[in-house]
Amino acid sequence: MSDTDSSPVNRPLAVAWAVFATGNIYLTFVLPGAETIPYHLVWASFALLYGLYPWPLRAAWTAFALITVATGTAFVSHALDQVIPWSECSEIVLMGVILALLMWHVERQRATRRTLLDVQAQERTWAQRRETTARFGTHEVRTRLAIARGFVELMGSSTSDSGMRSDAALVLGELDKASAIVSGLLTLATVGEPSSRVSFSLRDLLDSISRRWVSSADREFSTDSSIGEIEGDPERLEAALDCLIENAVKFTEPGQAIDITARADRGILVVTVTDEGMGIPQDELGHVFEMFRTGSTAGRRAGSGLGLSIVKAMAESRRGSVSVTSTEGQGSRFTLRLPLIEGDTAIMAWESSAPPATLAARG
Repeated sequence: MSDTDSSPVNRPLAVAWAVFATGNIYLTFVLPGAETIPYHLVWASFALLYGLYPWPLRAAWTAFALITVATGTAFVSHALDQVIPWSECSEIVLMGVILALLMWHVERQRATRRTLLDVQAQERTWAQRRETTARFGTHEVRTRLAIARGFVELMGSSTSDSGMRSDAALVLGELDKASAIVSGLLTLATVGEPSSRVSFSLRDLLDSISRRWVSSADREFSTDSSIGEIEGDPERLEAALDCLIENAVKFTEPGQAIDITARADRGILVVTVTDEGMGIPQDELGHVFEMFRTGSTAGRRAGSGLGLSIVKAMAESRRGSVSVTSTEGQGSRFTLRLPLIEGDTAIMAWESSAPPATLAARG
């Protein structure tokens, strides 16, 4: 066994194989004319054990050489005694070549796996560095924006000049936009990072999100989820849905509907955010998820251009996707798809017939 695989469970198996191989090598000597049966059992057991557990190369090739020499000696001895024809000795070369190719192939696979693990480890290290840099940088920028905002508020409140007050309000608005961009960049930098899973109610999460938005946006929100409890990261999902809802609010008028639905479709969680807004021109649909991209018809509604990029990054980091369909003048539908099964762990989901919830904005 290798140094990296020296568990107590494997050592007894290695000892058992050595005893089994030695016994069958002995039988190749004492069973002239029937030596091929124990001969093939030795090589078959060697191939099985070598495929199951990594060996140090020196130990593997030493065992290979010992088996080849010992069994080859038995075959040559029986051929000299004219018990078997000399053509039977070709088994020695043929089996040796086959096993050597097998070992070479297994080592290549293991080397590839080690390379992939190294790349993954390096990527995790770089991801942690990027996140640390992003957090540090955004913290510094936020601090300076907060200081600047405090001074501008002080200047605006300490003057009776209406022009100065108007200018201060304008500057405060721009500082708020800059703060939103910094927050968006931080979210974009960290949204794809691995996160812990918890069990939560998707239906309750959608209701909570809509209730929070209904207090700040004069829209008619409705939620409808056929999925109850699931296991995942509610904070990342909420961040993505907030971006989609914020986008819907920007491009709708007061009183228009924004519908949020969730369902399971063949192992895929499908969440849609549908609005009755102004829609997106067909020639721009392929670019809406690009960073800092805003629509040609956005006008004063245009934001930082980060929200939909955040949704895309979150979905793709979890092997999912986000798409959009839209008709100008009628509205848009954004569809977020996330796998309900990741790796060997199934995300728990139960179908339910709970009625949809509708929330009207409090005017």
